[in-house]
Amino acid sequence: MGRRHEIQNLVRRGNMFHWRPRIPRQFSEIAERHLSLSLHLSDHRKAQYMARRLNTLLHELKLTPGAAVTTKDQLESLFRAEAVRMSEHLDNLSFAARRVGTDAALSAKADIEIGWAYRLIELFGTMRKLSFEPGCPGRSALERASIPEPSIATIATAFTQEQADCRHSHFEKALVADMAAHGIADTLINRERATAQLMRAKADMLLAVPSRYPELRGSNVAEILADKVMAATDNGTPSVAKPFATQSAVVEQGASPTDSETRVQSEYLMPEQSVVVAEHAATPVPLSAPPPKDIPLPVTEFMTRCQKLIAGKKDWERKTGQDVRVVVATFVGILGEHGVKTSAEITQFHLGRLRDHFDEIPTTYGQSSRLRRLSTRELREAASRQVEIAKARNQQPPKIGLEANTIRKHLTNLGEFLRSLRGRGFAVADLSMDGLRPAKLKSGDLRTLTDKPDENRLRPLFDMAVFTGCRSAEEQGVAGGQVFHSANYYLPMLLAYLGSRRNEMAGLAVKDIVETSNGWAIEIRPNALRRIKNSQSVRTLPVPDEVLRLGLLPYVRAIRDLGYSALFPELYTQSSDNDAGDRFYKDFMPLVKKSEVAGQDVWARFLHALRHGNANTLKQKRVSIEIIDDISGRLSRGETSVRYTNAAGLPLVRSALANYPTVTGHLEPQPLQLLPWVAKRQSPPWAGRSRSQRLADARSVRSERAKTRRKLD
Repeated sequence: MGRRHEIQNLVRRGNMFHWRPRIPRQFSEIAERHLSLSLHLSDHRKAQYMARRLNTLLHELKLTPGAAVTTKDQLESLFRAEAVRMSEHLDNLSFAARRVGTDAALSAKADIEIGWAYRLIELFGTMRKLSFEPGCPGRSALERASIPEPSIATIATAFTQEQADCRHSHFEKALVADMAAHGIADTLINRERATAQLMRAKADMLLAVPSRYPELRGSNVAEILADKVMAATDNGTPSVAKPFATQSAVVEQGASPTDSETRVQSEYLMPEQSVVVAEHAATPVPLSAPPPKDIPLPVTEFMTRCQKLIAGKKDWERKTGQDVRVVVATFVGILGEHGVKTSAEITQFHLGRLRDHFDEIPTTYGQSSRLRRLSTRELREAASRQVEIAKARNQQPPKIGLEANTIRKHLTNLGEFLRSLRGRGFAVADLSMDGLRPAKLKSGDLRTLTDKPDENRLRPLFDMAVFTGCRSAEEQGVAGGQVFHSANYYLPMLLAYLGSRRNEMAGLAVKDIVETSNGWAIEIRPNALRRIKNSQSVRTLPVPDEVLRLGLLPYVRAIRDLGYSALFPELYTQSSDNDAGDRFYKDFMPLVKKSEVAGQDVWARFLHALRHGNANTLKQKRVSIEIIDDISGRLSRGETSVRYTNAAGLPLVRSALANYPTVTGHLEPQPLQLLPWVAKRQSPPWAGRSRSQRLADARSVRSERAKTRRKLD
C-alpha cells in the first residue's frame, strides 16, 4: 500500500517513489482513471522535483487539441521518457561536480545563472532578442528577482548563446525526433511549445539549488549569487538581498505584461497556482526559499518537552509515560556528564555512553528510592561499591546491568522522544540504534521468561493467613481469627481464575460489576480510575463461582453503600494519583514473602505468573487458543479471528473457564468484614507518610529482624 507524499500525485511504496496522477477527463480515449509510473528513485528531493515537473506536463497536455485522442500508452511513454531525461540530467550535474571538484557554492552560483538563462528563453521564446539594457523586460525580470549586476551580465551572455543554440539545426532535429517518438505533430507551434517545455525542465532543475546542494541548505539564492555580500540600496545602505522569485511572480509583478507573457504564465501553472498568483500578484513567490534552520534546544528543557510529549500521547498507558520520563532523565544525566548544553551537540557517542550506563548499574535499582535519587555517575559508582563489598564479604555479587528487554524498551522510548523533538523543528541529529539495541529473544525462549504455576502450585498460596484468618488488619500476614474482605483477599482469586492483568482488576469500579442475563459479570473497560492497555482488552468476563461463594456480592454492595466509586478503595488516596496495581503489589507481596509459601515455591514475577498459569492451564484442558486470547484480552492471529468474528461472548467464556480447577475450595465463607479505614472512609495507613516516617518504619523492621536472627543464633 503506497503512502501519499506531501507533493501532489507522489506516492511512496516501500523505499521507492511512484508518480500516480488521476487522468483528466479530456483524455476520453483512456478508460482507466489513473496512471502509475515508477520514478526509480529513493531520494525524496529528486522525486519531489520530478513529480512537480510531471504534474505541470500533464496539465499542459490536457490543453492540447490532441488530448481527446491520446492513448494511455502514449501518455505513459511520454512521461517515462521525461522522467528518464530529468533523472539523467540530475545525475550528470552531480557527477560533473565531483569530477571537476569545484566548490559547492561556485557550482550553485553557475547553476542559478544558467538556470535563469533557460528561464528567460522559456518566457520570451527562441526568437525574441533581449538587450538587457535599462528598460529591457528581461533585465527588469532579473532585477525584480534581486539578481546582482555581475550575474545579470553572465545571464545575458548565456541567454544569447543558448537562444542561438535553440535555433541550430542539430537542436531542431533532436527536438523533432523526440516529438515524433511521442506522437506529437511537427508544427511550428508544437516545436515552440516543446522547446519551452525543455527550457522549463532545465531551468527548474538548475534553480532547485537547496535540493541538490544540501551543504548550502538555508542559504538565500541571492546571497549565493552575490558571494554572500550584502546588496546595496539606492542610498548606499547595506541591506539583505531579497529572496529569489519564480517566473510567474516576475510576470505578475511587471507593470505592463504582454499578452504572450500572460498566456505563458497561465498555461504553465497548475490551475490552483494560477488562482493564487492572480490573487497575490504583489507578493514575490520564492522559487527556492531556504528551509528554516532547526533550533538547538537546551538540555535543561528536555524534561519539559518530555512531559508535553507524554501529555499529547492520549493512547499511552500511565506506565509508558513513566518509562519515557525515566529514560529521558537518564539521558539528560549522561549529557550533563559530557558537558552537552543543547540538542544540536548530541552525537552518536552520547547514545553509546547511555547504552554503557545501562550495563553498569544495578539490575533492580528502580526498586530502591535511594538509588533512584542518585545521578547517573553516582549510580554507577554505587554499583561498583556493591560489587566490591560483596567480594570482600565472600557473598554472591549483586546483579549488574539491565535486562535486554528493559534496554530495548528504554532505547525505543528515547528514540520516540528524539523524533518528537526533530519533528518540532529542534536540531537533533538522526542517531542510529544499530549495534546498541539488544537482539529480541527467540520465540522458543519466550516461554521460559515467566513461570506458569498450575493448580498444585497455586493451592498453597490460598493457605496464607490473609485468606484463612489473620491477627488484625495491620497484621494480615500473622495467623489469627479474622478475615478482612479487601483487595488482598479478592484480587489473587480473580487473577488466578480469570488470568487478567493486575491493573485491570485493581482498577475496577463498583459499577463494573454488573448482572446480566447470563449471570454476574465483570466489565473490563476504561473508567475514571484507570485506562486499559488496548482496544482488544475491552471485554466481559464472568465473576468466578468461587469468588461469588466467598462473598463478593455483599462486599460490592457494602462498598457501594459507603459511596466509593473504586471497588478496592484502600488502593487509592485522594492526596495522590497513584497506580492501584502497584499499590496492591506493595501490599500483597510482603505477605507472600513472610508466609510459608516463601519457603516452598515463590515463582518469579509472582502476580503476572498467575496470568500465564491461567492461560497454560486452559490450554492443557483443550480450550482453543482463540478463546484463551479473548479471555486474556489479547488479539489472535489470522483473518478470521481479527476481522470476521467478534470476541467470544459471555456464555462461551463461562463454559471455557469452567475447565479451570478450583484452588480455593478449602476456604469457608466468612461474615463480611471491611478494613477499618475503609469502613470509616479514612485514608489508608500507607497514605500521607513522610519520607522520614517511612525510613523510621524500615529501621524498625530491620531491627526486629536482627533481634530474631540473634535469638536463633
